[in-house]
Amino acid sequence: MMTDKLKVGLIGCGNVVSYGHRPALTTLEDVELVALADITPARREIGKEWFNLDDDQLYEDYKDILAIDEIDVVCVTVPQKFRRQIVLDAFAAGKHVLSEKPISNIPAIASELIQTADDAGLKFGMVHNYHFLPEYRQIKQMLTDGVIGDVRVAMMHFLGVIDYPGAAEYQADWRHTMAAGGGVLMDMIHAVYLSEWLMGAQAEQVMAFVDAPEYAHRAPVIEDLAMLQIAFPTGYASIHMGWGEGTGGVDITGSDGQIRMRYKDYQTSGFNQPVEFYSVDKDWKRTDHAITNLETHTDNIARSFTQLWANFRDAIWNNSEPLATAKAGQRALEIALGAYVSGVTGQVVKLPFDTDHPVYQKGIDGIVDIEAWEHSKTKSASLFGLRGK
Repeated sequence: MMTDKLKVGLIGCGNVVSYGHRPALTTLEDVELVALADITPARREIGKEWFNLDDDQLYEDYKDILAIDEIDVVCVTVPQKFRRQIVLDAFAAGKHVLSEKPISNIPAIASELIQTADDAGLKFGMVHNYHFLPEYRQIKQMLTDGVIGDVRVAMMHFLGVIDYPGAAEYQADWRHTMAAGGGVLMDMIHAVYLSEWLMGAQAEQVMAFVDAPEYAHRAPVIEDLAMLQIAFPTGYASIHMGWGEGTGGVDITGSDGQIRMRYKDYQTSGFNQPVEFYSVDKDWKRTDHAITNLETHTDNIARSFTQLWANFRDAIWNNSEPLATAKAGQRALEIALGAYVSGVTGQVVKLPFDTDHPVYQKGIDGIVDIEAWEHSKTKSASLFGLRGK
């Protein structure tokens, strides 16, 4: 139902709030942050300054935010291992939820959260903000318009992911622990949900090589390189994902042509602006396309969060589905975990998982319960609890 303003409670005040949620929540005139919770006093003080909050709007315990009647929606930005109870409590309190990605470490928990939201009649959206970056919106529109005919293969190059640390006030290296639910692929799951969105269908199979060459000297427990191939009903996608230096961009092949996109300074999506974007038709004629960039890359990112928040606001007020649904978040999670299972077993993995699969029930902690292929690169790297096996 339409109200004057959508009242928001923010649970967690990590780095993503600075460059993403902060510009969104301070730009949209009809969306207002009224309370913030974080277990770390230093992060509460940072949030107080970012949002010009009073002391009585800051909380250590997230449950105090859920008790505020005027709050319509909570945004959950804490690390994924902590999200389950927070999200369940939010739905029990009658709040809509916008969650950072990934939805969870464990598909069974993702399913539980989605069912709880459905039962309560509440909106459950994901911070899949790459949907709103200019290059992907333009590519999606071109595919929808049939510019290159039927989509056959989408190649997502993310081999130059910059390994930025987390908030120092919490734990800077938390993304390199088993608690993160995976490594670079899980952290940059943007490429996974984008592949489904661009293909316009749900994934049916995944196969992958998963390794850790970049940080081998640090005895890593999660991957820093993942090479995926994903099968859809009428096409395929590949995702090349890695922390370090490498190729970035998108190449899409259709029945009547191709689309290519590259980034400034040869970097990877999410870390710089797109600067080259063109299509080639079936007669090998190239057409360059303008890109609706703002002045800087950070401006593009901030706009993507602002548009995502506006889309979620409209979903609540109009009782419609947001573009980035929790169900899409669960599918992306299962594709990523399926890639890990494939890397361990050397086999193609069918999607979605059977609900009794150990990885469906336990995430990467269930990998030790499946039989590893003796030539698995993932096993050789001793990832996901396979050390010493």
